[in-house]
Amino acid sequence: MIRDMELAVARRETIVVQAEGQSKIDKKVITKTEFHYQQRELQKKVREMHKATDDCTNTISELEETQKFLSSSLQEKQQLLSEMQATTDVLEEEINQLTALKRQNLLEIVTLQTRGKHLQAAIEGKYVFLHRNSRSQLMERKRLSVRLSQLNKVLSSVQEDYPQYQEVLQSIQQKIATKLETPEPS
Repeated sequence: MIRDMELAVARRETIVVQAEGQSKIDKKVITKTEFHYQQRELQKKVREMHKATDDCTNTISELEETQKFLSSSLQEKQQLLSEMQATTDVLEEEINQLTALKRQNLLEIVTLQTRGKHLQAAIEGKYVFLHRNSRSQLMERKRLSVRLSQLNKVLSSVQEDYPQYQEVLQSIQQKIATKLETPEPS
């Protein structure tokens, strides 16, 4: 009887150990039908993955083509932009030159109008000579030449100190230089 009890206890322990091992492994016995079902499901998933991969590959190819097209288009637009910028620079330079010419022409018109008024006054006998003789006229001309030379020196120093006003000051200096170079009447 003790022996039977020992065998029963040993058997019970074996069953418990097997049950614990079975629960740890948790192996489910797969039948042939379940195996075929799982195999079909896996094959279906593989086909879906292949289809998704093909779709992704096609999408990537389309995106690469679009990228090439956009890159080419961007290069063309950048080239066009640089050409337009160069044209704009040339036109701006022409505008600056024409503006300077316009300013010079306006100054010349004012000078000619003033001269015309003086000539008209001389024709009508209304012009009053400031200097009655040529000697006083010559002295006045020399005095004015000295003042113009001094003014020219001052403008040169201002031009060095304030280069932003160089264009305006340069046109004034040119007028002064023209007046200084004009030969004195004899």
